[in-house]
Amino acid sequence: MLRVSLILSAIVVFLIFTAAYVYDSIANKEISEATGLAVNVESFPVYLETHPLFNDLPKKTNFEINLGDNSYAVSGSSVTANAVAENPDFSVSLPEEYVSRVGVAGLCAALKEAITDGEIEISTGLSKFELFVKYRKLVKYRDCISS
Repeated sequence: MLRVSLILSAIVVFLIFTAAYVYDSIANKEISEATGLAVNVESFPVYLETHPLFNDLPKKTNFEINLGDNSYAVSGSSVTANAVAENPDFSVSLPEEYVSRVGVAGLCAALKEAITDGEIEISTGLSKFELFVKYRKLVKYRDCISS
């Protein structure tokens, strides 16, 4: 009986530590992103590659961002201008003027503004569960997309 109690206690302790670790990894975190920058369609890929959020993307990232007539494919650890992602996990479309807003206010503030103004379009072929599993590390940045 004592042995069963010890095993159950060990399992409970393990579950508590696992839950604390998972909560810590997805808890809201403030992004210390650079603002007041002059970002344009040519420098946008460099801006994205150096953004703190970019470090939390999965290795098999595959999505595209469309800013007006400009498209950017995000694949792995790079952003390619004037490219279309093949079978993207999702696509984000914004009017071109948001490129400069990203530099001035930061990516999160620009995304919030686009959502509030109803000027963002997101399309995906994946379910919410599939997106969550693949991009779960980005949950900690959920304030970026809440209005």
